[in-house]
Amino acid sequence: MINRFVFWISIALAVNFIAGLLAFAIATNRLSEMFVPEQADGLVVLTGGSGERIKYAGDLLQQNKAKRLLITGANPDVSHNSLRKLSGLPKARFSCCVDVDNKAKNTVGNARQISLWASAQNYDHLLIVTSSYHIPRAWLILRTEMPDTRLALAPVKSIGNARQHVYRRTLLEYGKYLVVLVFPAQQRQGD
Repeated sequence: MINRFVFWISIALAVNFIAGLLAFAIATNRLSEMFVPEQADGLVVLTGGSGERIKYAGDLLQQNKAKRLLITGANPDVSHNSLRKLSGLPKARFSCCVDVDNKAKNTVGNARQISLWASAQNYDHLLIVTSSYHIPRAWLILRTEMPDTRLALAPVKSIGNARQHVYRRTLLEYGKYLVVLVFPAQQRQGD
């Protein structure tokens, strides 16, 4: 009797996990088509992937979607000049209007650095740039860190080299998303 109950509970959990994964994959794949970047006080890009995020954030800054750009989670070994080239911004625009954070090591660290930066700049409306597959988890973490800040999304759909290993990456990101969703307090301790 107990074995049969455990079996059916396991089947139900597996079916729900797979259905959730499929819905997550479909939704995150379409996110970049659903949002038109809006005007904000500050523009923030969470680094990762192939540099597409930084390029898109640079384009948005050039379109005057925000006053300043924060590149958060940048590798300390990557020079400001390399980041400027990735962004496509002219030297003068990069120098005046871009801040680089290399302290954040994960999404929770990004959220903390973004919160500090927004507070220092006195910004209460941010445009968030990250990959579409990363948006759901980043959104939950950012909302927890900055509940009173208005956050707008500018998802980037991965193309080229960043699309490699898409199934593995989606599965991993879905798992991380579930952890943050189910255990929100745990996000304070790491990614």
